[in-house]
Amino acid sequence: MRKTALALSLALISATSVVMADATKQNASKAIYDAISANNKVAQQGYEWRDTYKKLLGPAKQAYQKGEYDKAIKLANTAKSHATLGMEQAKQKANAL
Repeated sequence: MRKTALALSLALISATSVVMADATKQNASKAIYDAISANNKVAQQGYEWRDTYKKLLGPAKQAYQKGEYDKAIKLANTAKSHATLGMEQAKQKANAL
């Protein structure tokens, strides 16, 4: 379980650094949309992480509205990684049953 989570985290960090290179309004909008979609999907399964919206998606939207696209992308990508890890938890629990 830890190896899977570590590998997934490293892959997400790598993906985040690629997106951060081009912090445009369009990229920030897409990052936020993708993060919200992933978070909604994991929430339907009951594995949404507690602070994902309050501490990441909400501030990402605020940063986007202020024109701070690099910050918005960073927060959205972190939120998306939380959703991805939540999905991994759901899969592991399903396999354990």
